[in-house]
Amino acid sequence: MGADQRMFPPPWDSLPEFRAHDWPRYAGEQTLAEVAEAMCRAANINDGDSLIGASLGGMVAGEITKIRRIATLYLVGSAVSREEISAVATRLHPLLQVAPLDWLRFVAGKIPWELTRMFAGTESTFIRAVGPAIFQWPGLGPPRTRVRRIHGRRDHIILPPARADLLLNGGHLIAITHARECVNFIQSDFVQ
Repeated sequence: MGADQRMFPPPWDSLPEFRAHDWPRYAGEQTLAEVAEAMCRAANINDGDSLIGASLGGMVAGEITKIRRIATLYLVGSAVSREEISAVATRLHPLLQVAPLDWLRFVAGKIPWELTRMFAGTESTFIRAVGPAIFQWPGLGPPRTRVRRIHGRRDHIILPPARADLLLNGGHLIAITHARECVNFIQSDFVQ
């Protein structure tokens, strides 16, 4: 939830026409569908585009497939339904409403690690609104587009799906930790 375009470091930019996006400025969205609409406007997502979404970004990308004709959706460590989210994360999500997020973001910004700096830059209001929205999300449903799943075997946040197109020996942040393997898979998928 606290990631931005730094979730896709090189070699992601070697994919043809690849553009990583930050979340649009929070404007009161309360559902993943509303976030998807805002993302379509902010990132100029059009029919025929292919999308790559990691974690929450993949769930929002799934919602985008309901409003745009997307060629292929690549889910990287992401879910097609809220039931794929770990029981621990499911039980802990109500704490987002009472956690001192502004203080946590301030502290995170002092830690010299890219992921904590990403979290530090995320709006608290976005986190408080979208956190619960994940657990109200109806899921992808019958996809209108081709869906390809890349996942980490040791992902403890979004559990590995029963069927993944590429299962890597990593955790939740495989878009960062296994960027080369992810990009190679997507590039080979374009050739087919």
